[in-house]
Amino acid sequence: MQRTIFILGTDPEHCAELRIALQAAAADRTVTTLVGNSIPRLRESDTIVLSSEDPNAGVVYRQLLKRLDDQANKAQVLGDLIRRSMSSRSLEESLEQIVAKSAEILGDTAFIVLDSEARYQLEAAFTPDSDRLKKMLLTAVNVSPQALVTELLRDTLEKGEPVVVSNLQHMELAPELHTFVEKFGLFSMIVTPIRGKDRILGAFISMSTAPRMLVEQDLAPAMELADFTAMVIENARTVADLQRSATMDPLTGVFNTRFFHEVLNREAARSQRHNTSLSLLMMDLDNFKVINDTHGHVVGDKVLVQVARILNSCVRKVDLVFRCGGDEFGVVLPATTADGALHVGEKILEKIQSSNVPKSLGFKGETTVSIGIAEYRAGSPAESLIADADQALYASKRESKNTIRIFKRNH
Repeated sequence: MQRTIFILGTDPEHCAELRIALQAAAADRTVTTLVGNSIPRLRESDTIVLSSEDPNAGVVYRQLLKRLDDQANKAQVLGDLIRRSMSSRSLEESLEQIVAKSAEILGDTAFIVLDSEARYQLEAAFTPDSDRLKKMLLTAVNVSPQALVTELLRDTLEKGEPVVVSNLQHMELAPELHTFVEKFGLFSMIVTPIRGKDRILGAFISMSTAPRMLVEQDLAPAMELADFTAMVIENARTVADLQRSATMDPLTGVFNTRFFHEVLNREAARSQRHNTSLSLLMMDLDNFKVINDTHGHVVGDKVLVQVARILNSCVRKVDLVFRCGGDEFGVVLPATTADGALHVGEKILEKIQSSNVPKSLGFKGETTVSIGIAEYRAGSPAESLIADADQALYASKRESKNTIRIFKRNH
């Protein structure tokens, strides 16, 4: 790492003399002079030399102390965010903490905007006055968020370039955006890209009101916050991907059999506790072996994927579809009686038959499904619900296939 000696003072001649002497004595270091009020951003390996004969040395010294104090405060904010992110329960909570903490070292208002399927969404916002924040968000919605993003953030989101606007009043803005800036007394702004591993995820925006002016020296902490935001986002997405892979069937994209048993135990306990209904559909494909034997397993896999999509299209958001192994699927229907489950089963039968899945994929043959339905019996284990639904499924397979049977308990 290159080490630097900074000479601070207000007398150019005296600083130059010191630089020559120090450069000769410390050939392994870069010696530079900073005349006036410019205070460097320091690394641990750097050295500061004050021009002691300078009559303004005290002023420079106080400025240096203030700058060092600011840098320490910024490091403390970032450290605090790291600690908080480790205990945050959600990505949303972490992003809200970032914009809130940024107000301690940058502008008093901050936003995080993220790219979501080629549209930009506001994911986090902060300003000390909650009523002011609500008014700002309502105004932004009326202005058109996409237009606002396009004008202010284009260079950052498309090119990855940070933007520093020390005085928004001197910036050419569309009339509606100029009105927004005027209405809320926004004075200056910094926009930095939130960079993921292979693309720009969005932008971190800090805005200040007078007399606080954001300048080039504020860019470094803003970029550190943006980089930290990127890390938080990508870590959250990695965790979500791991959780998804642990519960999803990789072929069909529905839930897997391991998660099936976990969900069924949970829903059975809920049904027992709240005295609500719970039903289960178990089904498998008729003539699936013929499809595999005729066209091969690659085609068979495509049939399974298509059937899974049809099942998802036939159920409510609260219902859960599982691949329970091979060509067998299960559908858990919370708060649903057996009669209600029968309506869902009939919809599934009709849609799979009318879709003629193999033919829709360009292959000969057809496949339908046979379905067994069971309703949870209070006090019984969740495994008994699976056994009952399986028994009804076997009955439908024995009788005619492409049909539904509801489990009837013999008394």
